[in-house]
Parts: sequence; structure tokens; C-alpha cells
Amino acid sequence: MSHKISLTNIPWLTEQGIDLSRLPIDSVLRRALSPNEEQFRTGCTLLNSMSHGGRAEAGVFLLGLLRQYSDDYGRLTSIAEALGSFPTAATVDALASELRRVKGSSSTLGYLRRIIETLEQFPAQLVDQRIAELSSDPQVGTRFRQRLRSMTLRHIDE
Repeated sequence: MSHKISLTNIPWLTEQGIDLSRLPIDSVLRRALSPNEEQFRTGCTLLNSMSHGGRAEAGVFLLGLLRQYSDDYGRLTSIAEALGSFPTAATVDALASELRRVKGSSSTLGYLRRIIETLEQFPAQLVDQRIAELSSDPQVGTRFRQRLRSMTLRHIDE
């Protein structure tokens, strides 16, 4: 006895595959809040893909995750990477705040680098002013200020 499932009742499944613009987001959000690390990473990856696909709510949720996991630098690194799909002024503000909030140490180095790498992906007109401010902000670590200064010079050369 075989059971056939009609795909006509599942609007996010198409002949080309999964349409992330129509995929229900509830289960993805639960994954991103899971204590299980693999579930969490899958949630972030799906939120990233959904945001790339035009789902602004996925990017907004990722911004909220920055506060949810404010002391878990491994998770924050995944979130900062996923935020690369959500180039908005709110994202730039949130990442700039993180550069000021988080003090450099061996446990935070990867996260702080990821923030800068994410900012580097964004359009120059979106980040230039904030990067210039951060590059002279004493709350930002010396090495990171130098890297931010080099980003401002790179944008001048373009």
C-alpha cells in the first residue's frame, strides 16, 4: 500500500525545489532557538537563505538573536555570518554596537573578525560612515580599528 502526497497543498515545494519565500518560518525560528548546536546552525543557515530570498522577517529575527545569545561567541559568530544576507542600516548599527560592546580576547577574536567580514560584504554607501566612526572609536580594539581604517581606504580607492 503506497501513499501519495499531493504537492499542490504544499505551496513552498515547486518543481525547482523549495521556494524559501513561501516556506513557513515557525519551525526555522524554533531551530535557531534550540539548545542543540546542530539545530541552531541549521536555523541560522535557513534564516540566511530566507533573508537572501527577500524575507525581511528572517533578517529581523537574526538581529534579535544577537541579544538572545549575547555571551555565546560561537553562536554569535554564526549569527554575524548569517546577517551578511541582511544589509540594512539596522544591521550595520547592531554590528557596530557589538564591535563596541565586546572586548577583544582569545574567546571573542573570531566573532569580532566575523563582524568586520560581514560589514565588508555590505555596499560602501551603507557602511562607510559607520566604519569611519568605528575606525577612530577607542571602545573598538586597536587591531580592529586598523582593519576598519584599511576598509575606509579601500572604499576611497574604488
